Amino acid sequence: MTEFTERPSHRGPDGEPIPLDRHLSDVRERVGWLVPADAETPAGNSLRELAETVAVVHDFGKLTSWFQQHLNDGDPGGPKHHAPIGSLLASYALTERGFDGAEALVGFLAVARHHGRLPDAADYVHRAAIEQSSRPQTLFRADALQQADNIDETVPELAATVVDCATAGGGGWEAFRERLARAESTQEFLWLANPACSGRRYSPAPEKLPEGFYEALLNVWSALVFADKASAASLSTGVEIGRDAYQSSPPQRQAIDNHVAEIREGNAELDLDSRTERMNERREAARQTIHARAEAFAAADRRVATLTLPTGMGKTLSGLDAALTLLSERSEDTSNPSEGRLVYALPYTSIIDQVADESRNLFDPGERADRVTVDHHLADTLVSPPDSAEEVADDAVENVAALLGESWRSGMVVTTFVQLFESLAGPTNSRSMKLPSLHGSVIVLDEPQALPLEWWPLVDRLVELLTEEYGASVIAMTATQPKLLSTDGREPFSLVPDPDPYYAELDRLDFELHPSAVAMLPGRTDGPAVDAGNSESVVLPYDRASELLVDRVDDGSSVLTICNTIDSARELTTAVADQASVLNVNEVYADLLADGGQATESLRPERTIAEIDRRRRAGEPLLIHLTTRHRPCDRRHLIDVATDLAAADEPVLFVSTQLVEAGVDVSFDEVVRDFAPMDSLVQAAGRCNRSYDRARGRVTVWQLAPPSDRETTPASAVYGRGESLTKLTGQALETVYDGEPMSEPAVTRDAVERYFELLDARDVGTDEYVDYLERAEAETLGRLSLIDERPAVDLLVARTAGERETIEEIRAAYNEFRWDELDRLVERTAEWQVSIPVYPGDDETLEALAACEPLFPDADRLVLDGRPGRSDGYFDATDGAVVPDTSVEARLL
Repeated sequence: MTEFTERPSHRGPDGEPIPLDRHLSDVRERVGWLVPADAETPAGNSLRELAETVAVVHDFGKLTSWFQQHLNDGDPGGPKHHAPIGSLLASYALTERGFDGAEALVGFLAVARHHGRLPDAADYVHRAAIEQSSRPQTLFRADALQQADNIDETVPELAATVVDCATAGGGGWEAFRERLARAESTQEFLWLANPACSGRRYSPAPEKLPEGFYEALLNVWSALVFADKASAASLSTGVEIGRDAYQSSPPQRQAIDNHVAEIREGNAELDLDSRTERMNERREAARQTIHARAEAFAAADRRVATLTLPTGMGKTLSGLDAALTLLSERSEDTSNPSEGRLVYALPYTSIIDQVADESRNLFDPGERADRVTVDHHLADTLVSPPDSAEEVADDAVENVAALLGESWRSGMVVTTFVQLFESLAGPTNSRSMKLPSLHGSVIVLDEPQALPLEWWPLVDRLVELLTEEYGASVIAMTATQPKLLSTDGREPFSLVPDPDPYYAELDRLDFELHPSAVAMLPGRTDGPAVDAGNSESVVLPYDRASELLVDRVDDGSSVLTICNTIDSARELTTAVADQASVLNVNEVYADLLADGGQATESLRPERTIAEIDRRRRAGEPLLIHLTTRHRPCDRRHLIDVATDLAAADEPVLFVSTQLVEAGVDVSFDEVVRDFAPMDSLVQAAGRCNRSYDRARGRVTVWQLAPPSDRETTPASAVYGRGESLTKLTGQALETVYDGEPMSEPAVTRDAVERYFELLDARDVGTDEYVDYLERAEAETLGRLSLIDERPAVDLLVARTAGERETIEEIRAAYNEFRWDELDRLVERTAEWQVSIPVYPGDDETLEALAACEPLFPDADRLVLDGRPGRSDGYFDATDGAVVPDTSVEARLL
């Protein structure tokens, strides 16, 4: 009699066979860890039982002799894939267990796609069960029948054992084969098609799928994918991935209390002015109020909350306090207190590392570094597995750490809206592994107004999915709260019942509208004209704008200027340099890198500031320029330098784009913002007089003219024309503008509230996205993106001798087939990477990129030598990567 040892599913660390039944039982146990005991199908049956049944049969097709020959590197001689027959068996086993047709379809799809991504359900089922000319027809109605015959001829007793387990004795191997055989003559699986097809021709009918079908499918499929990969990784590497590896260990809220106590003790020894002391007291009072409200929220029958506070009032710390309070309170009411983690989601990758570093320093900095992990497209997300045997290879442990990191098994995850919401809507196979980690979690949405408007209805629906299906709680946290979330028809629970006193207290600055911005208010102009020096209905040319900026830094002010596009920021920087004698900090930094630094990260801001002091003439203003065409490591360094210079009351002029608008902790005497939507204006203002560093700050809003060779103003190029967000902003500002400077509360509360009322009245968003979810059209959802997916080429800009040496080490590792070392070296280059958009017909950009060498053959990254005079001058210390980019879209940010 054949034993399961003769039918392995994988090979172990020493090449020994792993019996199939061992893998199947292991996956079944892991699925049970991932799907809550009280989770239900749309029909009210146990979702965990459904998932465990699916786990028992998902690799059933590996019983064929053809797969075994493939596993042994031989010629299969027949279909080696294993998912199709396993999916048909899943449907049969669930039916025998008493699940209905739609529930059985959940099992079918989960197994069919456990190595791929989910399809549009009804269309896929139609192609698999009815259509006569498709790849799924071959997989399910030809190959699967052959595989059933092969299994019956070689190991029928093993098949009977698996089927008996899957059906709990209610069915059998022969009965399953008869079901398949009955379809051989008609070549149709009507029993499979019934839940998702209708009509005489059994056409796809997604409207037949029951409410909650997609949620159940996501739950089962994601659990199966993660359990299968974790089992395979553990069995094939020898790295133990037990239940403790699945459990989270969130940070302790007490760390926040300790942190605040330390700050207060330190402040007590300082001679703080009365205003600063009062503001510190207000911040702490806000945190304590939010903590008490979070306890009430935890006890309430609610799952969605808002946290609305002005910038500078300690939102981040208060939000973390509220989230950890929720986790602590609700874990006491659950049967699985280890369930749940803190997921902190932000709109921009540029501020994620900052939040993560602050969190690591705040929460047990001496403990495991992976208690707080970061997940975005450039991050190396690792969560260390529990202690492994010494004989386990390091690369195996690293692979398991990557698997656990990718599946969000740490206690706190800092990530992007892209990773969170695209993983919920239409996830790839790898992204699906995050979903089981969301059970019982608390998700903080920092600056949710930054979500694209067309996604707002779908995000509202996905938040409902999080709260209803995953038992998660969601906190939307911002200074400009949009009317976005209204799950279960009720307004979210407010963690700050009355934000107005905080806004009134935080009156640090005035908003001024330049005549070019006044022209954006209703009825003020029929169209923009160029400023001739005295017109009141104008857009502002760059020479005039630079005069205004130079006057302000000449007065000793620090000024942050935020532009809407890269070319606009470049043109303004050039105009300032032409207008006045300034010391270019970008060039000082470049010289320090060229003078012998082996690694960019080893150059401290203090060293750059010391060199500035050495070179600078008395009273000379300082100029810094920054966009996404500068490398991430350079951006971080120059932001730190700018922050320190502004704090020292130096006359620094910082010209940038929106990348410094949200989450970057800088404070300037003045902020100048090109016209933009209301929430962007408020975010920009948060960089002005942030902590009452001066008596009163000033935020100026203007409207810059089109840059050279452009016909459209940057505001219109980015935010649209006609019924645009800038038009709504003008209408909102009109309600508080009387020709005089406006107070901070008037803009940040009154005008913002009017702006979102106007936005809500437009019924923004694409309702069709929600329809995709209700119809379980996962493939269609997967094609949606929160960001504008522009085709781009990644450039690695090497600016130091050490970086150029690393490039050569990478190429040597590639040539010598040292793959592990190659991966490690390439990871080090993420901070040197700049993405350049490329569009069809953009010949100038393509020609420039063709002159750059690839990192190594077939690599998707090119290398740009950042030294002056190299690479045809495509990198500039002031402007960053200056590879020609001729389209409007290429010059954003």
